[in-house]
Amino acid sequence: MPDFKEFNSNLLPYNPNDVDIRRQTFSIEMVVEMMKLEEIELWRPNDFQRLSGLWTLKEKSRLIESLLMNIPLPIFYMDGSRRPWKIIDGLQRLTVLNEFINKNSFSLSDLQYQKDIEGCHFEDLSFALQRTIRNFFIEAYVINPGTPDDVKFNIFQRINTSGLRLNAQELRNAYYSGISADFIVSLVELPAFQSTIGMDISPKRMKDREFVLRFFAFYIGLESYSAPMDRFLDECMEQIECYDKEERQDIYGRFNRSLETCFRLFEDNAFFILSKNGSRLTNRPNIALFEAWTANLAQRDTFVHANLIRNRESLILKYLEYFHIPEFYRAITSTTTSKSSVDLRFAMISDLIDIST
Repeated sequence: MPDFKEFNSNLLPYNPNDVDIRRQTFSIEMVVEMMKLEEIELWRPNDFQRLSGLWTLKEKSRLIESLLMNIPLPIFYMDGSRRPWKIIDGLQRLTVLNEFINKNSFSLSDLQYQKDIEGCHFEDLSFALQRTIRNFFIEAYVINPGTPDDVKFNIFQRINTSGLRLNAQELRNAYYSGISADFIVSLVELPAFQSTIGMDISPKRMKDREFVLRFFAFYIGLESYSAPMDRFLDECMEQIECYDKEERQDIYGRFNRSLETCFRLFEDNAFFILSKNGSRLTNRPNIALFEAWTANLAQRDTFVHANLIRNRESLILKYLEYFHIPEFYRAITSTTTSKSSVDLRFAMISDLIDIST
């Protein structure tokens, strides 16, 4: 006899009974009106520009052609628990509808069958074709109000099935849009960040935003860190909204000062793994070094920063020795997310700062 095992709900991070989702039918007319009124949240243009593989004009056009051919679209997922609604899955499809109907921003091209309407914007189509598109119905699963936030974000992570799969940072940026995402962007756009390592990090897939979030997370929560890293960053991204404007401005200033100090200490080699003579051993900045230096320095006052710069030469000599300590090297390369590695690299950088001031 086979040994049948039952599903153990006690191992889940939340009670399955907290998942409250309804299936709902919408007309395209209703959906595009909600987007027009900003009752459904679309990502901002600068967020899209950071993603690779966005739909081509051909793909956009054939989505519209599918509506005219009455071909059902895959089901959408939305978070309807608060206004504006967030799109969990179907972001690109809804963006195409918004661009074509509300913004009239592209004309149809490279259609498979309906060649006679190629070159037409939405407003160029006959009333009958416009009505066909507007009256088309889509199906969506919508998260109901009252669903706990941790449940919603877990659903958001799991229902990530689009052709362009979002990575962890893109998911955070989409789900925690608004104050949290805007604050991270403001740190990325700091001239000090761009001049220090911003040019060495591709903005595609939001890797630069992950660097900045790692600073913020360890600045506010080093003592509470536990693996996995992604969960820690998720929680810290959510906490940004708990800080008032003055507190965020203080963190902004501390981050900027930390970057400026790092540049004055290491110039173009800040946050890179270095050889004995101080030259780069890698062509990409090291995120573990970045978070350890910036978060540690952000905890210090201007007096400490000034003394570090004054004692720059002796600090660098001691720092270069770190890269030949096996435990430190592992903590910034192969075991970066374990709690022991996080604690070790932060403690060693902190000690270096203290003995250099």
